Amino acid sequence: MRQYWRLIRGEHGVLTAISSVASYLIAGGRSPLTSALVGISAFLAEAGMFAHNDVANLQEDRINRPDAPLVAGSVSLGAAKAVAVASYLSGLALASLLTWQALAVYVAAASLGAFYNERGKRIPFVGNFIVAFLTSMVYPYGMAAAGAVDAYLALLFAASLLANFGRELVKTAIDYRGDLAAGVRTAAMVLGPERAAGLGAYLALASSAVGAYLSYALASSGMYVLLAGVALTTALLIVLSVLCIDGKWQLFRRGSLAAFGATLVALLAQGVIVAIF
Repeated sequence: MRQYWRLIRGEHGVLTAISSVASYLIAGGRSPLTSALVGISAFLAEAGMFAHNDVANLQEDRINRPDAPLVAGSVSLGAAKAVAVASYLSGLALASLLTWQALAVYVAAASLGAFYNERGKRIPFVGNFIVAFLTSMVYPYGMAAAGAVDAYLALLFAASLLANFGRELVKTAIDYRGDLAAGVRTAAMVLGPERAAGLGAYLALASSAVGAYLSYALASSGMYVLLAGVALTTALLIVLSVLCIDGKWQLFRRGSLAAFGATLVALLAQGVIVAIF
């Protein structure tokens, strides 16, 4: 079971589900059933996307991720394909029970994810932006399910888009050797790994600027839990970006995920508080 969790990158799915449900609550949604549908469908979309990614990128993973479930043989290719299709379709079935706007967001996200896995990854910068966009779609998804637009969530979307775009560029620098051997053209191939990682770090710093403005806006909103999470994420991204510029790419890659998690946990806690009070 652990290998299947690794196949779908379960920790990413959990973060996606948390942020989607929290966005729904912050945007004014109050239905427990809808919250469950939003969270589970978001998790399944992420699971399908990552399982499909491993299937579509098996050649690159033989070099970049030799311990990946498919490469190591702990999960068969057929099983991985079945997990990808089942996850995508199950999520679609649940999303169809939400608003048509939420269903449209799900279909768009799943389609973009499939395109990225099959072709988009091989388009420098465009593929990286698609991943960042998909990661940030959790905020529009929650708002669409609630049928409302929230200014704070819109700012979170912008900050997330910049930070994740930067993180994706840093990942191309880390995967440079494997992608070069596999003949995959990435941002690191175009710019060189050092420049790609540097650009990624500066995008993360730009995200921190948005985070700082959001913190200022939240200070007068009464949403102090979310304020604390955003402020912590902003501070961590600044430190991690500086370390990334100094060449510590893997630390940035791992630490940025934890930094994002600080805001997502705070977002969920704030959503629960808003829903209760």
